[in-house]
Amino acid sequence: MWLKKWREKEHELRERLRDTHAYRILGEKIFASALWKIDKRSISGGLALGLFVALTPTIPFQMLLVTFGAIYWKVNLPIALAACWITNPVTAIPIYGAAMNFGNTLVHTVPFLRDIIDLYTVEAKPARFLQQTLYLWIGSLIFSSVAALSAHVLVRLFWNAIYRFFHRKRPATKNGRFKKKNRG
Repeated sequence: MWLKKWREKEHELRERLRDTHAYRILGEKIFASALWKIDKRSISGGLALGLFVALTPTIPFQMLLVTFGAIYWKVNLPIALAACWITNPVTAIPIYGAAMNFGNTLVHTVPFLRDIIDLYTVEAKPARFLQQTLYLWIGSLIFSSVAALSAHVLVRLFWNAIYRFFHRKRPATKNGRFKKKNRG
């Protein structure tokens, strides 16, 4: 039932996409069947790609990066685009603030990283800005890598569990037919 509705919405979305600027740039690549497929690899890859890009500080270019990444790696485009909206204008500040604090803590607790930062640090405003940017990128890349890997693994585990549940063997009766469950 839900699959039929999904396909109807997908068809409507494809028709609307034909009138967009993205279609004029990407052409028929945006309608490749791999980008709209619903399978374990495509869904898990799309979610992982979307989360990875969402948690990196690339806000003005996130949807563009996700679109090109989905075309390149042939993962589910709608899932990837939806996942990249985790960092929206409301959630970006707390997410990037946490990433910057994590990067700062990581750099100052790992002696090797701290020595490299101290070697190139100058007490000027541009240097402090670059240092804060480095903290943000280090924290964001770690957050995004963990989120993407976790999403990829969890979707695959969940998909396998659902597959096993719906395709489990049921005990047969003597005449070879399956027993009906009592719905009493």
